Amino acid sequence: MKKINKNSKTIKIIMPTDEEDRQITLAALSDPDNPPMTDEDFAYMEKHAVFGTPWTKPGYGQVKK
Repeated sequence: MKKINKNSKTIKIIMPTDEEDRQITLAALSDPDNPPMTDEDFAYMEKHAVFGTPWTKPGYGQVKK
């Protein structure tokens, strides 16, 4: 893996070709442990979404002394 110099002003992004993108998509769809999300999944996520940072609520995830 190539390291990116954070001081560099330019970062070159190499996009996959259409054939490579198709192969990546087919491989992702064939993964039984990570099926694609359905419309029902997205609807559930929208209904139960938490906006903001939940860690800022008093006593939530904070250590009290």
